[in-house]
Amino acid sequence: MKKVVLTLVMMAVAIGASAQDDAISKYFNKYKEDASFMHINISGKMFQMMANLEMETDEEQKLIQESLGKIKRVQVLGKEEGVDGRKMYSEAIGMVKGKGFEELMSLREDDKDIRFLIKEKNNKIDELFMVMGGDSEFGLLSIVGDGIDLNALYKLSKQIGMDGFEELEFLEKMDGN
Repeated sequence: MKKVVLTLVMMAVAIGASAQDDAISKYFNKYKEDASFMHINISGKMFQMMANLEMETDEEQKLIQESLGKIKRVQVLGKEEGVDGRKMYSEAIGMVKGKGFEELMSLREDDKDIRFLIKEKNNKIDELFMVMGGDSEFGLLSIVGDGIDLNALYKLSKQIGMDGFEELEFLEKMDGN
């Protein structure tokens, strides 16, 4: 009887995780064929290959492995004009509501609302979900991994000049650097 209950619990967890992942994938799939939207999908294989690149310093090598080596997928969706960004923002937030995400940070800048949500386990992030909606622009970022160190990812983005992570500057202050 215990095995049956345990099996049912494990199936429920797997279905819940799959449903969340399917919801995000369906949202991306809904707009990826629309040529007016920018869509980027990067597989985990790409990040595994990048994590194995030889860097100039041991510190860079460690940052690469701690951040990129644990990423399974990155998806980006965006449109800079001619879209009801507020409506899409609400739709995207509604899609992940009740799916185990916690709000990491939210901010309003000019006419844009930006929200960072995470799923974490043992102080490591399994998913980072960022959504931005303005009067006429929209952006969505989903990073899925297995225990991603967000601080290492931020430091790496800063070191190599990767745009888009400026809102995570507070991590550097928390780390004491």
